[in-house]
Amino acid sequence: MTGRPDPPAPAPGTRGGTASSGNGAAAALTAVRCAAVTKTYGSGAASVQALRGIDLQVRAGELLMLVGPSGCGKTTLISVIAGILDHDGGDCSLFGENVHAYPKNARTSWRGRNVGFVFQAFNLIPTLSAAQNVAIPLLINGSPMDAALARARLHLREVGLEGREDALPAQLSGGMQQRVAIARAVVHGPRLVVCDEPTSALDSETGRRVIEVIKRLAVGPDRALVIVTHDARIFEFADRIARMDDGRIVRIEPGA
Repeated sequence: MTGRPDPPAPAPGTRGGTASSGNGAAAALTAVRCAAVTKTYGSGAASVQALRGIDLQVRAGELLMLVGPSGCGKTTLISVIAGILDHDGGDCSLFGENVHAYPKNARTSWRGRNVGFVFQAFNLIPTLSAAQNVAIPLLINGSPMDAALARARLHLREVGLEGREDALPAQLSGGMQQRVAIARAVVHGPRLVVCDEPTSALDSETGRRVIEVIKRLAVGPDRALVIVTHDARIFEFADRIARMDDGRIVRIEPGA
């Protein structure tokens, strides 16, 4: 697959295409497919095996939550799924595409159009307003500035930040910054959204409201949402819950 041309880009803010037809109906129903995925940090006696043969499928149209003790490999797994981190062994495909086999620039471009990521540390740019931070994925994908900012403001209202669109991150609480990061992850209509502890800085009521918004904006017939969380208050929103321990998926159970 190395050297394969980058797939055509959907218009910013659209729902993108369907899965590659090369894998038939199964690909159209599968957002993420991991088979025997491994990842090791370091080498020799100091090496740490973070993922130990992960087998996982995420269906298009579902919210799957990854839960388990700290250090069990959850963040590593979603970083591999999102194409941010390379894995050592096994296979990982997104919507039937082996994105990890693309050249670096093509992979970055594909991820910029098709993946939204909510980082636990927010990663907001401190010199940009909330609206400008949220508009970044749209600008990267070629939207005009005015249109990008208008859409960013709409998504900030969706997560309860109406009236704070022009505030800098330092002028917002931790919970507000987290909601800015969530709006940024979904503003460009990605096919896959992955979130690392998106409700960790939110009270119960706000957390529930934010998860409802994320699920409404990020889940559809051709898109999926994966959330890493320790927050049992939001388990009821999951379609399925995958429990991890020691770098492995130990079981998958239906959500509430």
